[in-house]
Amino acid sequence: MIKYFFRRLLWFGESGSGKSTVVQLLQRFYDPDSGEITLDGIEIRRFQLKWLRQQMGLVSQEPVLFNDMIRANIAYGKDGDASKAEIIAAAEQANAHKFVSGLGQGYDTMVGERGRCLCKLYLCNFSLW
Repeated sequence: MIKYFFRRLLWFGESGSGKSTVVQLLQRFYDPDSGEITLDGIEIRRFQLKWLRQQMGLVSQEPVLFNDMIRANIAYGKDGDASKAEIIAAAEQANAHKFVSGLGQGYDTMVGERGRCLCKLYLCNFSLW
């Protein structure tokens, strides 16, 4: 189901219906094996990737974390290098700075894919709660 309200598109449906796949294709995390995707009649590959992704916001049902440090995960979506101040500001806006600062290695803590390292850290260190 697609609903369009005041330049905002809400996309919802049953689990497994392909919502995430469509969003990943629209944001060009990967390209289709066959066929093409067009926006206003223009093939999506003709748009600059940076511009295309700036036109969209995504609220996913499952957060994505990469096998990297917290600082790299926070900075991932920024065009160019993110300064330490920008990373901290983003964490503060997300109400995560206090939590991250309380970790042994702070922003240099490895989170592991899908946050697996953080889960292990929680299990080993109840004082974080």
